[in-house]
Amino acid sequence: MSQSLSRRRLLQGAAASLLLESVATRAFAETTSATTPGAALSFAAVVKRRAMVRAYKSDPVPEDKIQRLLEYAVRAPSAGNLQPWEFVVVKSPETRAKLTKAAFDQTSVASAPVTIVTCADIQRAGSKYGARGSFYSLVDASFASLLILLGAVEQGLGACFVGSYNPEEVVKLLALPDHVRPVGLITLGYPAEPPRKPGTPKLPLSKLVHAEKW
Repeated sequence: MSQSLSRRRLLQGAAASLLLESVATRAFAETTSATTPGAALSFAAVVKRRAMVRAYKSDPVPEDKIQRLLEYAVRAPSAGNLQPWEFVVVKSPETRAKLTKAAFDQTSVASAPVTIVTCADIQRAGSKYGARGSFYSLVDASFASLLILLGAVEQGLGACFVGSYNPEEVVKLLALPDHVRPVGLITLGYPAEPPRKPGTPKLPLSKLVHAEKW
C-alpha cells in the first residue's frame, strides 16, 4: 500500500470518528439539557428524547425534582381508581449497594444517586377485583413508572427502568409487606454519558398496527 493511500485512509477514518463524536455529543446535549422556566419541552420532544441512561454523575438530585416525578407518577390511570402504586425512594449509599447486588450488579443501579422502586399493592386492587387485581395493580404501577421516565426528561435528568432483579432480595431489603410487590427499579441522576443506542431498530408501525382485526 502506497504511503499517500495510507495517509488518505487515516484522514478519512479520523474524519469519520470526529463526525460520530459530534453526533453523539449533540444527542447527549439534547438529552441532558434542563428546561428553563417558561420554556417547557413539548410532549413530542419529551417522548423523542426519552432513552435509558445507565451512567450518572455523582451530583445529588434535588429533592424538588424527585417530588415532581412522584407527583407525575400518581397521575397515572388505575383500575377503579384504586391507585395501587407505592414508591420507595433509595438514596443511602449502603442501601444502594445492596440494591445493586439484588439487581445482579447492573451499572445503572450502582452509579445512580437515586433509585425509585415502584411497587404494586396487590391487596388494594384485589379488594375490588379479586384475583384479577394482581394483574391490574402491576399494569397500573407500570403506568406510573412510565410517567416517572418521561418526567425525568422534562426535569433534565437521566433515568433507566431496571426490571431484572431478584424480587425476594428486593422485598427483604426494603421490608416490603407481603401484599406489596416490586415492579421496577428506576435509576435517576444527571447523565454521565449519552444513552446507549439500542442494538435493534424500532419496528415499523406498518408491521404492528392492524385494522379491525389481525
